Amino acid sequence: MGFYDRPYLREDFQSGGGGRGGIGGFGRGIMVGMPKPARAVKIMLLINVGVFILQAVADTSRFGPGPLSAAFGVTWGGWWQVWRYVTFQFLHAGFWHIGLNMLGLYMLGSPLEKQWGTRRFLWFYLTCGATAGVAYAIMGALVGLDPNFPLVGASGGIFGILLACAVLFPQFRLILVLFPVPIRMAALLIFGGMIVVILSSVSSGEFRPQFWSDVAHLGGAVAGAFWIWVLPLLGMRLASARVQVQQGAWDRKVKREDEEEKTIDEILRKIHNEGINSLSGKEKKTLAAATKRQRNE
Repeated sequence: MGFYDRPYLREDFQSGGGGRGGIGGFGRGIMVGMPKPARAVKIMLLINVGVFILQAVADTSRFGPGPLSAAFGVTWGGWWQVWRYVTFQFLHAGFWHIGLNMLGLYMLGSPLEKQWGTRRFLWFYLTCGATAGVAYAIMGALVGLDPNFPLVGASGGIFGILLACAVLFPQFRLILVLFPVPIRMAALLIFGGMIVVILSSVSSGEFRPQFWSDVAHLGGAVAGAFWIWVLPLLGMRLASARVQVQQGAWDRKVKREDEEEKTIDEILRKIHNEGINSLSGKEKKTLAAATKRQRNE
């Protein structure tokens, strides 16, 4: 529990000891805003938005892909141009396309990056996206799609992140058709729906745009599943989905956090009972450091 969750730090708590100004100049209460994006997520958001603005300027054609999509999107005719499997992830086909993708990256990417670290998260995200491009290229060659029709979008990486979050953070909930749904159930419904679309398209021989999107999305999810479940079994520690730490170091970390939590509780209780002026210099520094750390989480 964060120290902002204590009842005596809530906005509706009335205290005579702390004074009207609150604690540390925060005012009457703690304002909770949008969560701060993690480092890599922030960089990816900025790059995607920047590239989308370039597309809006350069891709003036109303019919077919614009020049940036044609040059940097994934096509099965240009399967050997390996850089496309990265560049296509930063291109998008419209406002809703980039908007939904960036929302997914922002909401699910940050907790995953904080769990794994920036480098591991970036490798995972880009690998899932690249695998989505490979899946699209292979399927395009198999069913005879126009070899020059490009795939664009970050969705493959996003669906890899969705699968990872469903495994690592089962307590998460997603809004699905206006209702909050446990993330594992949401992932099951989403990926199950993709499989149904793909199988029905193959059986009917009609390959509509949703089919190609779902092929790429499912490719990203399969890469995520491989990364999470298969690579650890192969002994590739770097790609393991769960944080691997030495037990002794982990125990020390937990013990240190417990001690810090108790210290903060004592300081806040003292403020509640005696007022903020009763704190020693050391206690004020401890509270300020904890406040800064809480803001950055």
